[in-house]
Amino acid sequence: MLKPKKSVEEMNGYFVPMYEKQWDIKIDSNENNYGPSPKVIEALKNIDFHNISFYPFYGELSQKIADYQGFNIDNIKVTNGADEAIQAIVQTYLEQDEALLTVDASFDMPIIYSQIQGGKIIKVPFKNKWEFPIDEFLAELGNNKIKIVYIATPNNPTGSIIEEETLQRILEKAKDKVVIIDETYANYADISYKKYVNSFDNVFITKSFSKDFALAGMRLGYIISNEENIKNLKKVVSPFSVNAFAMKAGIAALSDIEYFEHIKSEIKESKNELKEFFEQLGAIVYNSYANFLLVDFKQKAEFIYNKLKKENISVKLYKKGSLLENHLRITIPTKTGVEKIKNILKIKPSLVFDMDGVLVNAGNSYRLTIEKTYEKFAGKSITQQEIQAAKNLGGLNNDWDLTKYLLEKDGINVSYKDIVDVFQKIYWNDGKGLINNENALFDKEIFEELSKDFNLSIFTGRLRAEAMFALNKFGASDLFYPIITTDDIPHGMGKPNPLGLNLTKDITISSEYYYFGDTIDDILAAKAAGYKAIGVLPPQDKSEELKNKLKEKGACEVLASINDINTILEKTNEAMC
Repeated sequence: MLKPKKSVEEMNGYFVPMYEKQWDIKIDSNENNYGPSPKVIEALKNIDFHNISFYPFYGELSQKIADYQGFNIDNIKVTNGADEAIQAIVQTYLEQDEALLTVDASFDMPIIYSQIQGGKIIKVPFKNKWEFPIDEFLAELGNNKIKIVYIATPNNPTGSIIEEETLQRILEKAKDKVVIIDETYANYADISYKKYVNSFDNVFITKSFSKDFALAGMRLGYIISNEENIKNLKKVVSPFSVNAFAMKAGIAALSDIEYFEHIKSEIKESKNELKEFFEQLGAIVYNSYANFLLVDFKQKAEFIYNKLKKENISVKLYKKGSLLENHLRITIPTKTGVEKIKNILKIKPSLVFDMDGVLVNAGNSYRLTIEKTYEKFAGKSITQQEIQAAKNLGGLNNDWDLTKYLLEKDGINVSYKDIVDVFQKIYWNDGKGLINNENALFDKEIFEELSKDFNLSIFTGRLRAEAMFALNKFGASDLFYPIITTDDIPHGMGKPNPLGLNLTKDITISSEYYYFGDTIDDILAAKAAGYKAIGVLPPQDKSEELKNKLKEKGACEVLASINDINTILEKTNEAMC
């Protein structure tokens, strides 16, 4: 098998989806949601066959950029996006085993381009979010291996800027190194350090038309540096890397700066509105000089992410274990988008459900498995009435524990592991067991309507694989978040312990919480967690006796079926308990 060079084989790439997903609001990549100037659209309508059949000439666009930025045309190199601008600088100056210095977290592509070259990467982490770690950064600059210094201002993903005094200290110490100042978002900040091109011959300013002028799909960027540096870069960059369509779009965009200034004002207003709203939800919203917000939702980040995703809105959620864990990066949408986000994320009550006996009829699955497991070890049968009577005692909400109790009650001692192994072989068996006998107790249409006014979640004693198997079978997995299972809590901490319900509280944002369960343990757990407890009679026991027991233990109401749920939700604002 053919292998790439070692530096490529050992690195991670940058993931890009192959196909477009039609999001209602796409705010995960910091594109400009307002779109380009109408002059751009008009220019693209006037493309003729010369623009398609012949190679492009870049003089007009380069001069337009030079005039806009206040430089000579010889200080400008147009590129295929700011990505190619950074790549060209790295390819031109970085030797194998030399290093690139940057902060963590920042834009990934300089790191990737450096790794391709066989270069080393040195990252200086932020100590205080998101203050530039100047002392640590300056200390690293003493490393002779460092050839390139990469600074993004405003920085992606933090939205922060580097103060001019801080930048000056870096430039003074890095005179023998290449300094890339990425100003992709600088037009939103009204702060540019392009003047340092005139006073330092090692400074390269990289720019993009993607985030401000809304030309992300055209792939257009440029470099500002001194004339000698630009000559060297032209040796590396492909001679016709920018196509004629992008060139014409760039010229048109720079002919309508007033349009961008208007959009920038709109984005600023929307950014302030979203910042205030997210803070009302309890989030930490960092000051941003760009067209996005970095928001720390803490343990509630996935809850927010999933609520938006469910409504076909894409935002950036950072991976667990990183400096940005529980952070969302949210591009500023149009004002209509802001209102939609606020409506989706408005604080609602949470309805949390047990599964077996409430959402799922487990009579011919779990209950039958208890029978068969008991029979396997006891050599005799047991009735469903005996099983239900044991469940009604409380303290045995886990069906493995229940089976062990039933065996020991009859003087049969079997190890817990043996019980679990037999039970799972009968019930689960890699999705081929009695779990396939289950049917839904809930009306999906009723729950789809509920999801408009309530957060719907699950806390179940099932294993995650079993819970998801059932929900996927019923086409309902996207109705509930979070889904807390026995995998999420330590052994022995299941209901009536409130840990699982408290965990649900920790990761959701709600005005009040309800828990719907069919056992005494469900009711006790709900009360201990500060939930309003609602009993639901399982298919196996619709008796007044169970109804009274559930009420005696603290159930506000007891439903004959979960599909009767609307009869009690109209009492939301009343004192139910």
